[in-house]
Amino acid sequence: MIQFHFWDYVLFISPFLVILGLLYKYRSKAKSTNEYFKAEGNLSWFVAGTAMVATTFAADTPLAVTEIIRSQGIVGNWLWWYMSIGGFVTVFFFAKLWKRSKATTDLELIYIRYSGKEAEFLRSFKAVVIGLILNLIILGWVNLAMLKILPVFFPLYSPEIILAFLLVFGVFYTAIAGLRGISYIDVFQFFLAWIGCFLFAYFALELPQIEGLDGLKSKLPQTQLEFFPSLDKEGLPFDHFIILISVIWWSSWYPGSEPGGGGYIAQRILSTKNEDAALKSSLWFVIAHYFVRPWPWIIVALVSVVLFPNLSESESGSGFLMVLQNGMPNGMKGLLLSAFLAAYLSTLATHLNWGASYLVNDLWKPILKNQKGDSYFLKLSYVLQIFTASFAFLLAVYGMDTVKGAWVFLLEASSGIGFVLIVRWFYWRFSAKTEILAFILSPFVYLIVLKCFNSIFPYTVLYTSLSTAIILIVYSYIFPSTNKDQLKEFYHLVKPPFYFWKGLFENEKIEIYNNHIGYSILGVVSGLLFVFSGLYLVQSILWDGGFIIPTILFTMFGLVGLGIAVKKITSNN
Repeated sequence: MIQFHFWDYVLFISPFLVILGLLYKYRSKAKSTNEYFKAEGNLSWFVAGTAMVATTFAADTPLAVTEIIRSQGIVGNWLWWYMSIGGFVTVFFFAKLWKRSKATTDLELIYIRYSGKEAEFLRSFKAVVIGLILNLIILGWVNLAMLKILPVFFPLYSPEIILAFLLVFGVFYTAIAGLRGISYIDVFQFFLAWIGCFLFAYFALELPQIEGLDGLKSKLPQTQLEFFPSLDKEGLPFDHFIILISVIWWSSWYPGSEPGGGGYIAQRILSTKNEDAALKSSLWFVIAHYFVRPWPWIIVALVSVVLFPNLSESESGSGFLMVLQNGMPNGMKGLLLSAFLAAYLSTLATHLNWGASYLVNDLWKPILKNQKGDSYFLKLSYVLQIFTASFAFLLAVYGMDTVKGAWVFLLEASSGIGFVLIVRWFYWRFSAKTEILAFILSPFVYLIVLKCFNSIFPYTVLYTSLSTAIILIVYSYIFPSTNKDQLKEFYHLVKPPFYFWKGLFENEKIEIYNNHIGYSILGVVSGLLFVFSGLYLVQSILWDGGFIIPTILFTMFGLVGLGIAVKKITSNN
């Protein structure tokens, strides 16, 4: 049982006083859905980008990382580090395209890109599937993480009752803040949560049972500390690693890492002031999410392996918080509790606002065809947020077991969808029917692969995504259906690379827009070099010690390349 002292109460309460002050200062005075869901498109790159990072740091994230490390070691983190590939592709290829679309939500792009009844159906279909069903699954595992955290701090109270109170506050907080208020509060919550985890990792290493980095290393098997996968060692199999970095990053839909951008990432990109801010916000998000944050989580997870070696799979994520029971200084427990609650509220608020934006802007508004004013739709969004929070609570209590399991299931069931989300920007023949087919085929082919061929992750994703992509390409060649005039309007609005659009214009004279393809490729390659080398630089400093100088050089090369790419692209619009 965790004992709270005076400084624990002080450091627990003080951040929430700051949050309440920010909530009052930036409370929403929205009179339109454009302000409530998009902040009227005038957020700075730092606020928008930090809000993305804060949302991806839910209470479930360190627990999921702990589950991974306890079963596979540090190398298991490639299960999510690989997503940085799609992240940098979004930064340098798609961020500006999103901003140019002038959409309120990413689903509104469907009306801009496609035409006909199939476009109306697709927009409504995705609003329900993503804005309601998948959003419920995401919030379900976020709430599941809180149900694992709360008993560590409050063993004498029902975690379900405490979670219910948090959800009520979260709905109230979301309704008052709107996207603008949520984003500004997210900036504070990100730094609160990151500093809390950093201090937690430091004091965890100082525990007498651990005795610093050297002591931790001596108490763990070498396989637990491997950074790269190997053909002859435990952890992440090498063939799984290859599939992650070569296929899954572009094939699977995953919140915060949608191929081509999407979801709340696109929402934050669309809320920025201009195209340059759109690029910089998404770049800061990728660097902060994959490079700045992970190591404190990893260190605490490794400490939990030493202190609690016999936890079951369903208990393994809780090992992160159980480290608090072992000699933390006064104040640390209160600070970490406030950090986790702030991270939880940040993610909850974003997903409630984002899900409601789909159901209001992309489902209900088109049905009513502007027969109601914005005040009606704002009230409807509050009702939908209550509904979503209630069902997400029930899902967490009765329908989930482990956070990692929910991650993997979503990657598998959505494999094949990502392909069309990328190609629709670059190839004119892809239609709304193609995207509808992708959503139907992906889970259907996945079930066939799973049941008939007895495949396991990530081969389920490999077979599903490749099979689906081939079918979609063939279908699009046979049945192009989008109105050509609308496609031409889309081309001139968004200004995608011309090469795969030239078949639309045949012999017409058409303006070819400068998309800086070469510098975009440089940005992606440099970004990956910077993040992966930076992660390994920390690994070398902590554990290996033999590759520090070459790793520093690789990290610097990546940073210089990033700087050149960003400067060139943002200075030549």
